[in-house]
Amino acid sequence: MSTLLLTKGRGGALLSPAAPSSETADRWLVRLRWAASAGMLATILIAKRLVIDLAIAPLLAILGGIVAVNIVWIVLTSRFAGVRTFTSWQVAVDVLAITTMLWFSGGTQNPFATFVTFHIVLAGLLCPARTSVVIAIVTLAAVGVLSVAPPLPLDSAVIGAAEVQRVGRIVSLVSLSAFVGFFVFAYVQRLEGLRQESARNEKLAVLGRLVGTMSHELNTPLATILLAGRDLVDVGHELGSSEASRLSQTIVEEAARASDLIGLMRGHLRPDQFREPIEVARFVADFVARELDRLGYQGERSVEAPAEVASPVLKAGLTRILSNVLANAVQAVAAVERARIGVVVTARRSKIEISVRDNGPGIDPALRLGEPFETTKSEGMGLGLYLSSVLAERMEGTLHVERVEEGGTRVTLTLPRKEKH
Repeated sequence: MSTLLLTKGRGGALLSPAAPSSETADRWLVRLRWAASAGMLATILIAKRLVIDLAIAPLLAILGGIVAVNIVWIVLTSRFAGVRTFTSWQVAVDVLAITTMLWFSGGTQNPFATFVTFHIVLAGLLCPARTSVVIAIVTLAAVGVLSVAPPLPLDSAVIGAAEVQRVGRIVSLVSLSAFVGFFVFAYVQRLEGLRQESARNEKLAVLGRLVGTMSHELNTPLATILLAGRDLVDVGHELGSSEASRLSQTIVEEAARASDLIGLMRGHLRPDQFREPIEVARFVADFVARELDRLGYQGERSVEAPAEVASPVLKAGLTRILSNVLANAVQAVAAVERARIGVVVTARRSKIEISVRDNGPGIDPALRLGEPFETTKSEGMGLGLYLSSVLAERMEGTLHVERVEEGGTRVTLTLPRKEKH
């Protein structure tokens, strides 16, 4: 009856090609447990037909308890999603459930008893190192307890006790081989992901040093441009040339925007700026209308935003992100006959999502947009979305780019939500 472990291994192979990230481990375990429960029910019914005297009432009761606990995990993981993880507790509770199930199904005499070690591997993949050690100790204690469990009533086996043991050992060996193969594959996938992440971090560190140097070097000329631009505005007024004043004011505004962006980038490297709570929905609605007008966008537009949803943000950072994303959307639909850009602000329990969607040609799935120097534009450098991602992280948020199946691209900015007290 230790097939809870076996079935969870099989379920993992079907539900995910590799071990999940820490952000999805809770949900991954819940799905595996449903597969395990179905496998245990089938095994109990088959075992009862092969071993007539097997008492299945306690086994079914334990299975019912596992199902009930899994429902509790669903509620907890959905309510506290993004706030805390229950992975370690789930693995620990499963060890106790498996031990109880094996106690009533022969203990170490059960051909599948070796699968009790499953959770040591599972904890190693999903839990912190200290938790993995604790799970290993608890599992070893469980093996000691199971060594004195009541034996299976194999005298009532319809095909004979020796045949039941032989078939059980064969199935156990095949299942264990599949289990080891899957988790070796999962572990190799995880290592490869870590290698890629390490290479990416090294590249970003080099870029960060380059950005820091460039920011320092650009500050002086930008300050000079700002001063000269303001003087030119006054000169234009004195000469009575509104056109000269307008062009000078444009220079001042664009230099100020560049200076703000450099300040945010330097702030990312040396945090010295503070976020302030704003009404995100109203801010986004007003900014989108102004920015699309400034970009000369003439197509269809829509903004869906709830009232009074607050988030602590850097205004200049949020402005820069929205400006970059909207500029990309306008360029994407430039050749579309009926251009559409839609902005949706969604308030969730602990976060706010700002989605900008266009009906352009979409993005190449092979591109890793948001990485430095990855771009769909022949004249672009691929830094716009990267800098936007940096600014999103600066506000404890994320930026996600995806291709929409119906056509076009959706960019979603996720920010933490400030609840009202």
